[in-house]
Amino acid sequence: MCLQENSTTLLSAETIVSRFEIGHTTLYKWVADGQLPAIRFSKRLVRYRLSDLEKLIAANQGGDQP
Repeated sequence: MCLQENSTTLLSAETIVSRFEIGHTTLYKWVADGQLPAIRFSKRLVRYRLSDLEKLIAANQGGDQP
């Protein structure tokens, strides 16, 4: 899913959950597992690169197809 934005765009957790229709638990699991890098500006301000997220989702969709 390409959002027609610059690949260096940083997204919040809320934006990712709503745009990509995934749960908070899934997002945080990806981060904890090291699959999705988190960019921390402070203890409470965390963002994620759109390009990293698109790569992860494409890899996960590729594994689901026969």
